Amino acid sequence: MSRADQALETRQKLLDTALVLFSTQGYSKTSIRALARQVGLSDGILYHHFPQGKQQILEVLLTQGIQKALAQLNLFNQDLENSPLDKVLNTLCELCVQLFSQHKALLKVILRESENMQLSEIHVITQLFQTRQKWLTDLLAQRHAQGEIRKMDFTLAAQQFMAVNIQYGLTYLLDIHIGCDISDEAARKKLIEQTLLLWTT
Repeated sequence: MSRADQALETRQKLLDTALVLFSTQGYSKTSIRALARQVGLSDGILYHHFPQGKQQILEVLLTQGIQKALAQLNLFNQDLENSPLDKVLNTLCELCVQLFSQHKALLKVILRESENMQLSEIHVITQLFQTRQKWLTDLLAQRHAQGEIRKMDFTLAAQQFMAVNIQYGLTYLLDIHIGCDISDEAARKKLIEQTLLLWTT
């Protein structure tokens, strides 16, 4: 293994370990020294990879997580644009469930430590949902032009549907049971049927 590969491996190990510690102990209670010792490195090596310390590690974790989620969502865009609207909404719900399941540790850190995050980091988090909401808004306008749904405030309609997805995510992370459980196929189907009833002419 080359020196560059070793450096990348060490950097990723630091990120993976930090995510575990941040999600279990909390960002504020995880010290640089504890993180370095957990990986078997000196503080100096950690700062070599992340000169700004914990704040930079958290920012990288957030950026990587959001970029990965966006890439996954964007894979479906072209297929969904030509799919029946019920399939579009069902896929959006399924992707939301996957997002919160696959990134549960990172999202718990975000939920717990939001007051410690800088505005740039909050922007990275909101970018995911804003991008998806804009995509859905444009899709609804297109479907109206094709005569599939009635004229309405497409931005508000997209916001309302995305709000159900976000509510599911928060209830999943907090382990509470309110609202529509979109991970349940029957509940998800009922939600989509009701939504389309409101949208169609």
